[in-house]
Amino acid sequence: MWSRHLTTALTLAAATALTAPTASAAPATDAAPTAPQVAPARAATQKTAALGTCTLTPTPLPLPTGTTDGVVNAGDSGGGYAGVATGGGGGHAVRWSGGKVADYGDLPGLTDSLTVSGVNRDGTVVGYTDDAQNKVHPFRSRGGKLEALAVPAFSGAGPMNAFPSAVNDAGDIVGWAYADRDNAPMVAVMWPAAAPGTVVKVTGGLPTTGQTEAAGIDQDGTVLVNSYPADDPVTGNGVYLWRAGSARKLAVPPGETSVKGYALSNGRVAGEAGTHGVLWDQNGTVVRPDKGALLYAVNRTGRIVGYQPSPFGSQVLGVWQLGTQSAVATLTGTDKTVHVSADDGTLAGSVWSSGTHRTTPTTWRCG
Repeated sequence: MWSRHLTTALTLAAATALTAPTASAAPATDAAPTAPQVAPARAATQKTAALGTCTLTPTPLPLPTGTTDGVVNAGDSGGGYAGVATGGGGGHAVRWSGGKVADYGDLPGLTDSLTVSGVNRDGTVVGYTDDAQNKVHPFRSRGGKLEALAVPAFSGAGPMNAFPSAVNDAGDIVGWAYADRDNAPMVAVMWPAAAPGTVVKVTGGLPTTGQTEAAGIDQDGTVLVNSYPADDPVTGNGVYLWRAGSARKLAVPPGETSVKGYALSNGRVAGEAGTHGVLWDQNGTVVRPDKGALLYAVNRTGRIVGYQPSPFGSQVLGVWQLGTQSAVATLTGTDKTVHVSADDGTLAGSVWSSGTHRTTPTTWRCG
């Protein structure tokens, strides 16, 4: 469950006006936030209508000097991206803004592997890396370099493996941690911007047994939390929106028992229920795009990215806009990955070349 990366073909639906109103995501403040106010969830599947086609235009992104490959893993609210560049001595965290790339390097002494999982408008990049003993270390960027985040050590368990998953524009970082895979469950955690150098459990209104994972954070401080049974860190059994010690459980679609959220933006959650992709709208409505088998990214307008069932060796990755059912305008080729549905309307990921055996960080836009 640690990797969200998919290598598939890409299908895109053109954007249209939303069928539900879009609420503005207010910036987080130092004042104590209140619990999210959302209308009661409705489990009924929203009716949708097909869209017209659009043409996707790819744009390769530059790589830092001395690197040969790269991939975009995250997008911010202002048109920037973050990811990893490799080659010439391990992985580096990088950020792209205005068509230029900034190399943040790695966490000193920890170069075995590096994953970037989030970026905010100010350019703060978050992620994790491991050491030679497979211990996982969380990081954030500051002043153009990476620095270690506080390592959780709850209930006398000692230093834990920690995995940041997202950061909002206020600088709050969320993720999950565990002591080891055999003896300690996952627990959702936050590195609050208001208390630098600290890490806390995400608690209140959440299950007190089993496992929890913070998978995303909205601009107003709302956190997307998944719950799991104590003995199963893969099969999610609850999706919650948590804020300031209170949480609301999202509706499980009728007939489903497993459920999981992958991304949160402007009050909407992209994820899966059973074997079907699901978008939970701001009012709790469950939207199921046609053939959406998994939805793992969403932007503030409700544009979601996921993949459709397809024959072996020819998976189809798709994008739907809230209010649509069928994805159209296919970009073929299993050499492409798309990880990001950015707030500016672009998609981002990478393209692998069978000729050069290199991976190029890439964005796509309709038109």
